[in-house]
Formats: sequence, structure tokens, C-alpha cells
Amino acid sequence: MKIFVDGNALLEHFEEQQDPILVADKPELSRQNIRRWLARYALLRDCTVVLVWETEDPDRVLPPSERFERVRVVNLPYGEEAVPEIAGPANRSAVAERTFVITDDHRLAEAVRRGRAALQEPAQFVRTARRTMGKSDEELAVEPDEKFTGLSEGEVNFWLDFFDQKE
Repeated sequence: MKIFVDGNALLEHFEEQQDPILVADKPELSRQNIRRWLARYALLRDCTVVLVWETEDPDRVLPPSERFERVRVVNLPYGEEAVPEIAGPANRSAVAERTFVITDDHRLAEAVRRGRAALQEPAQFVRTARRTMGKSDEELAVEPDEKFTGLSEGEVNFWLDFFDQKE
């Protein structure tokens, strides 16, 4: 299963609900909380998530793509919209596997309806996710000590020792 998430719509939903677990004082912290929450959900459901953020600040520069466990985060440059970034890939993905799009953007919803991907409003998705996760799982959504990609410190030390011995 693959899930495409309109990050701005999901963040707006959590802010409207004044969610004590995910909404923080700073928007960037809320975004990180949502990313970790989705990663925990993806792990429990054995699925992958593509989280797409539209940038609302023209001076803000973020990496175009990041990976966090089973979540790929796409940070769109200022002025770009999530519709083409989500609708096309989601509908193509739906040919091979169950695919959901989480949004309340009417233009994105219309583009998704033309394909095979299933559509869910953020409120519906959150209810479903919370039934799956339970409160204790949500509280465990913390930053891991090691990142999903790259070598761990132990692996780096192993290879450093290995090549030092070859001389």
C-alpha cells in the first residue's frame, strides 16, 4: 500500500483540531511531528508514504526531497502546487498497488478521481490511523538515533578498521 499526503491539508486539519500531540508552537516543529507520526503509521501498516509540502514562504529553501524511515518528504519550491506532484504519481501507483491520497484540496481531489487512487479527507484518514495506532504508538513517534539511509557509526568504524589493516 502507498499513501500520498498533502502535508499542508493534514497540518491544517491538526491545527483546527488543536491536536496536543502533533501541533507545536512553530510550524516547522509541527511538520516534523507529522512526519514522525506518519513514519510510525507506515511502519505499523507496512506501507510507504509520500508527504508533499507546498512552501508558503518565498525566502524559505528546503531540500527538494528527504527520507525518514518509510516516508519520503517532498518540499516543493515556492509557487509550485502539490496537484501534479501527487495526482500523476498516485494514479500511476494505483495500477500496481492500493494507493490512497490524503487531501481536502478540491483540484487535487478532482485530478485523483480521474484515476484509480482512492481519496480520503484528512479527518477520515486521521480517524483510521488512530484506530490502527493507538495512543501509545503515537507517543512513540520520536526521531530515531540513526537515519534510514547511510552507514551507521559502527559500519563506518568497521570499514575504517578494515582498510587500515590492508596497508
